[in-house]
Amino acid sequence: MIKYPNYDRSILSIASSVLNHFGVNDCQHKTLPEFDKLLENDYKNIIVMLFDGLGTSTLNYHLKENDFLRNHYVTDISSVFPSTTVAATTSILSGYSPLECGWLGWDLYFEEIGENVAVFRNTLQKNGEPAADYNVAGKYIPVKNVMQRIEEVKGRKTAYCVAFFSKFRIRSVEDICKTVYKLSKKRKKKYIYAYWNQPDSAMHGHGVTSSEAHKEILHINSEVEKLCDKLKDSLIIITADHGLCDSVSLFLEDYPQLYDMLKIPPSIEPGRAMSLFVKDGLQEEFKKEFNKLFGDSFRLMTKEDVFSENILGYGKPHPRTYDFVGDFLAVATTEKSLFTAKAKHEPIGVHAGLTEEEMTVPFIAIETEKRKRR
Repeated sequence: MIKYPNYDRSILSIASSVLNHFGVNDCQHKTLPEFDKLLENDYKNIIVMLFDGLGTSTLNYHLKENDFLRNHYVTDISSVFPSTTVAATTSILSGYSPLECGWLGWDLYFEEIGENVAVFRNTLQKNGEPAADYNVAGKYIPVKNVMQRIEEVKGRKTAYCVAFFSKFRIRSVEDICKTVYKLSKKRKKKYIYAYWNQPDSAMHGHGVTSSEAHKEILHINSEVEKLCDKLKDSLIIITADHGLCDSVSLFLEDYPQLYDMLKIPPSIEPGRAMSLFVKDGLQEEFKKEFNKLFGDSFRLMTKEDVFSENILGYGKPHPRTYDFVGDFLAVATTEKSLFTAKAKHEPIGVHAGLTEEEMTVPFIAIETEKRKRR
C-alpha cells in the first residue's frame, strides 16, 4: 500500500515539540499533540532515542505485545520523505524538513565538483574516494541542529547528542544507555538525543525478518528497559527514522535503452527514490519508456510534481533542494528496487520508498518517577 508522508504527525513533529518545550520560538512545523501532553509534566530530562530502521511493522514482528517497547507504544507517526536515514535523521536532529535543509538522501549531485557525493561520508558515489579536501555537504548545505538551537535559548549544557558521530565514545547500545544515564544526573533540565544504527544495518544485510535483526531488536528492547528502570524524573521517547521492507532488486544496466538517456548516474537514494537527470530533448521518451518498464512498481514524478505536492515537506526551500531533484524522481511503491548496477553485496532490506512498512514508525513513551525538587 502506498503511504505518503504526513508532516503534521511525523518525526519532524517530535523535533518541533522539543523545540517548543525549550522555548525555541522560530519553529514553523506542527508539534505532536501526544508528546506535548506528556511534556506538560515538566520532567528534568527529555530523552529521545532513535533506533535506525525500527519501523512499526518490524517492531510488531519481532517483539511480543508485553515486551517493554511494545508495552509503551502510544501511536504511529510518519517518517519524512525520502524515508531514509539522511533525510529523516537530519529532520529530527535539526527540526527542519528535507525541503528546508536540503539533506535529501545518501548521494546528492553537487555541480561544483560535477559528482554525486555520499553526504554522510563525504565520498564519491562512483568509487568511494574522498569527494574533496573539505566537507562538501557541510559547505554547501550546512544545517543547525536542535541542540544548538536549544542552547542559544537556554544556555550551555542544556542539550546533548549521544551517537557514534558525537563527542561521546559510542560503540554499542550499552554505551548509549550508560552515557544517557550519566547525562541525566546533571542538575540542569536538559534534552538528550540518542541515535543507534541498528536494526537497520542487520536488516540491510540479512532481511527484515532475519534472526540477525531479531537479535538486535531484542537487545535494544532489553537495554532500554534497564535504562528506564534506573532513570528518574525523565520522559523517554523511542522512535525510528523509517522502516524497511525486503527487496526484489532490478538493475538499470539491464535496460540500456533507458540508462543511456541519463546524463549522470541516479542520485538521492538509488534503488528507491532516484533523482534522474535526463539528456536534453529526451524527457518525454524517457518518461514513456520508464513507465512501460516500471510503472507498476514506481511512481515517476516530475520535478514540478515533487514541489507542488510538498512530498519533501513544508517551509522555505533550501536554495539547493531544487537543484538536487533532477528532471524526474522515481519513487518505489512496491518491494521492487532499481539499482544502477549489480554489486557484490546487494541489500536485502531496503528503504526510502513509499510503502507503509517504510513510512510508518512508532512513537513510544516511558515516564519515570519524578524526583522531588528542592
